[in-house]
Amino acid sequence: MRIALLADGIWPDTIGGMQKHSFYLAKYLSLNGIKVDLFYCAKDAALVVKQFNFDETLNIRFFKVDFPRVKIPFPGHYVYNSYRYSKSLYQLYIQQRPYDFTYSQGFTGWYFVKKGVSIGSNLHGLEMYQKAFGLKSKLAQLLLRIPANTIIKKSAISFSLGGQLTQILESKGAKLIKETPIGIGEEWLSNQPIHNEKIHFVFVGRNEKRKGLDLLFKVLQDIDPSSFVFHFIGIHSPDNLANKSHLIFHGELRDANQIKSIVSQCDCLVCPSIAEGMPTVILEAMAMNLAILATDTGATRLLVDKENGLLIETDNANQLLNGLNYFCSISKEALYQLKHSSYKKVSEKYLWPVSIQVTINALKS
Repeated sequence: MRIALLADGIWPDTIGGMQKHSFYLAKYLSLNGIKVDLFYCAKDAALVVKQFNFDETLNIRFFKVDFPRVKIPFPGHYVYNSYRYSKSLYQLYIQQRPYDFTYSQGFTGWYFVKKGVSIGSNLHGLEMYQKAFGLKSKLAQLLLRIPANTIIKKSAISFSLGGQLTQILESKGAKLIKETPIGIGEEWLSNQPIHNEKIHFVFVGRNEKRKGLDLLFKVLQDIDPSSFVFHFIGIHSPDNLANKSHLIFHGELRDANQIKSIVSQCDCLVCPSIAEGMPTVILEAMAMNLAILATDTGATRLLVDKENGLLIETDNANQLLNGLNYFCSISKEALYQLKHSSYKKVSEKYLWPVSIQVTINALKS
């Protein structure tokens, strides 16, 4: 079987859940004997290629395409550039075809469906159809729906991460939906018990509105600072929270080992996002034996329940505050059970050797 995988970036050159998914998808399809032509953009193509070992590259061919830029940004320039990028991918793609399957990440298949190419598309979090905040965010959603509506309606298959995302695709007229959960590599598994005197929380992600950081920072001011330590990976300290000994800001980290080193010493991942798909960061934290406090958005409910943490409403300050206080007051024994349930769930259901078989079955069907 030979497939074209259209990506808008590859982790770790590009940071993001979809880009990490593209990396692992290429890796594990290749290891299962499927020929993959990987079409992608990158600042550092060498960094992308060296993430794959020799055995994995035997079935992968790399095709780098530059993502377009505009000299002066204007409203909607990302959508405009996404169309141009998809067109550039198509022009290279038609020189390499035929393929047994074309797998499109994000907006990469936009020009393809306009040209009548049969694709399977994965729009991941479908944030453009989820809760928005403020006029600017709502206008951005309207622009992002232009390519999303076209791709959903014209794709032969729409891949869903499950949960609320399947319901969104159904409401937008998807022809055929295949639920294919993401996975994580076995290298993330770590079942070493951690014994912290007080609970250590961790947040991993970009500093943007939909990640719920504004609400989290506000709520943290209402909790006794002596009862917890909070680590932030991916963001730097806001001015009003600088020099707080219980808040540790590690900045942006691209080295997986550095991230593992910090997360594995924590007890609970906090994911207060307003909109998400199936956050890879939750799976990684579960694999490292962490309990989870997360909002019920996207496919998060498939990962988090009362067995391994708390699921709360999006943009709800009271529930977020109560959830953090709950973890600050929980017994060591109860916390251990939550953490162990996280590890058990991810090791049984969400490792890539398991997840990839679901995807391969969908491709073959």
